[in-house]
Amino acid sequence: MPLDAALQLAHALLGALEAHHAGGQAMGAFDASSISVDGLGQVLIKPSGGPGGAPELAGGDADLLSDLYSLGGVFYQLFGGLSHAEALKRSGGHLPPPSRFNPTIDDAIDAMVLTMLDADPMQRPYRLAQVDGSLRTLCDDNGLELDLSAVATWVSTHRPPVVVTAAPVVVAPIATVAVPLARLTPAPQPKASKKTAPRIQWSLEDDEDEVVVSTQSEVAWEGPLRLDLWAAASAGVVALGVALIALL
Repeated sequence: MPLDAALQLAHALLGALEAHHAGGQAMGAFDASSISVDGLGQVLIKPSGGPGGAPELAGGDADLLSDLYSLGGVFYQLFGGLSHAEALKRSGGHLPPPSRFNPTIDDAIDAMVLTMLDADPMQRPYRLAQVDGSLRTLCDDNGLELDLSAVATWVSTHRPPVVVTAAPVVVAPIATVAVPLARLTPAPQPKASKKTAPRIQWSLEDDEDEVVVSTQSEVAWEGPLRLDLWAAASAGVVALGVALIALL
């Protein structure tokens, strides 16, 4: 992490610890895995309860000085690039300054971090304000202004991109209706007759109520038909009259 971003984040971590102490709560053992930063730059600390805390936690309760030790461990990893427990292993049990692993930081950062990680609680800063003053001095020396939005900017820049996988679009199949071929084929039209014949009225044998007017000539229509009784009687009277006239 660049020095300017590390200093801004260190100050935000100090503010988060101050918020816990303002509520009368000591954190106890915590490390870098206990830190989370949201998209607005808000820093949250939760106790880990694991190893790596102040030595006095083995036989006593957490307090301000033990929390300063844990915060010093987070600062060591923040500025040095590895945990102080790993640094102790690499150096054979003697904690080197974080500049051993990150030569870009100066002696002032080394002094602040090593004082916070002192095995003797009485040699650590006894107030959080002392650490705050050290961080402000470091920011002034590097031409930085403490700004919480700088942490949010750094987080948004380095946060891994979120891959959004679109849900597959399910398209319902279009319902198809089987239509008989006969319904799609136009019915053949009768050929027009050269001769025109008078149209008559007829009805279907199997439906006494339905009366259909035929548009076909006498020589063109087919099928069983029943002539209307009155029409037949009228035709008979006319034929009889024609016969009587012929006899006279």
